[in-house]
Amino acid sequence: MKKIYAFILVIAFGFMGFSCASIEGMSDTTKGAAIGAGLGAIAGQLIGGNTAGTLIGVAGGALAGGLVGHEMDYQKEKTAKQQRPAYAGTDTQQAPPGQWVEVPGQWIGGKWVPAHKAWVPVNP
Repeated sequence: MKKIYAFILVIAFGFMGFSCASIEGMSDTTKGAAIGAGLGAIAGQLIGGNTAGTLIGVAGGALAGGLVGHEMDYQKEKTAKQQRPAYAGTDTQQAPPGQWVEVPGQWIGGKWVPAHKAWVPVNP
């Protein structure tokens, strides 16, 4: 009977962890720590069967999840820097003449394109 309750608990915490992970604006470090803490608590309780095992599982899971999430944040930032144009963040090159303009949302080819900013070059 305990195994059935443990299985239901694992499924419930899994759904709760993934639902928290879908919240926009949360960093991967925070998501990873939250999910890791939840899964670590479940694993600690199943393995140790007592409060100490659960607390050790929470701490270990949060640490491991936070480290993985931090690495994911770092890789995203690194990729974003590589994709940025050379003139966007460096002082070595002069930005081409032009200006940022607000483009209103519109239908293009049967799909809605939301409002955004675009760089419009100006011929010197």
